[in-house]
Amino acid sequence: MKRHAMSKYFGNGAGHVLRQHNSAVLLFSWHGKPDGLARYVEHVNCYARKGMEYPSLAALLRAIEAEHAQKKS
Repeated sequence: MKRHAMSKYFGNGAGHVLRQHNSAVLLFSWHGKPDGLARYVEHVNCYARKGMEYPSLAALLRAIEAEHAQKKS
């Protein structure tokens, strides 16, 4: 059995998202440092992070990339 239900790099390898089996919590890191979490809200079929809702995981990952691009500028 795999250790994690999902482990994915994004943002040209700078970001990483991890989800444990049977968990709605996604843990994020950016350049190896913890970067908060998000939750999958099943009854409305979306992801929530920092008070915002995202319709898909792809939309959530794009928002995190954009957040870090703004911090860089």
